[in-house]
Amino acid sequence: MPYIIDGYNVLHALGLLRGRTGPHGLEKARLHLLGMLSGVYGDAATTVTVVFDAHHPRPGVEDQTDYHGLHVRYAAHHPAADDLIEELIRHDAAPRQLTVVSDDHRLRDAARRRHCRVVGCLDYLDELDRQRRKHRSTPKSEEGERRSAGDAQRWLEEFADLGESHELRAMEPFAEDSPLRQQKKGGRRV
Repeated sequence: MPYIIDGYNVLHALGLLRGRTGPHGLEKARLHLLGMLSGVYGDAATTVTVVFDAHHPRPGVEDQTDYHGLHVRYAAHHPAADDLIEELIRHDAAPRQLTVVSDDHRLRDAARRRHCRVVGCLDYLDELDRQRRKHRSTPKSEEGERRSAGDAQRWLEEFADLGESHELRAMEPFAEDSPLRQQKKGGRRV
């Protein structure tokens, strides 16, 4: 499911934009959010667009870029990020499958008019937290298990001739002719 995220709204909900942020604080906050999102979405990050205001962009800064698969848009040629988000909603080919994340009433109304799913920032952060916890508790994927089984089979084939080695068998602690087994003869059987 594709997402359009009002970046600064989510940063405010996270509490990362309280008070003065300092000369690089805004950039650090954006990178924190983008890192968090790319970590949660992984390969599905390509379905996520994060939009930020860009009233006075630095020279050479592009109005769109990618960050670990996430699409990042800066509203450099729009009065505000809200205008760019409304434009993205308006031009989306499948709005019923689109989720818009914002607390802004104007954006929520625009999304509802196009029958998008609308999620407030705090609810969205709760969703992300559930996804992150689910991801941590999920055991290895079947693909990873198949790969491990394939690796094990490859190693078994690679070292198959060692199974025939009498020297290696004698080193096994429970082999009939192992030195450890020889010491225990007469005593309790291992």
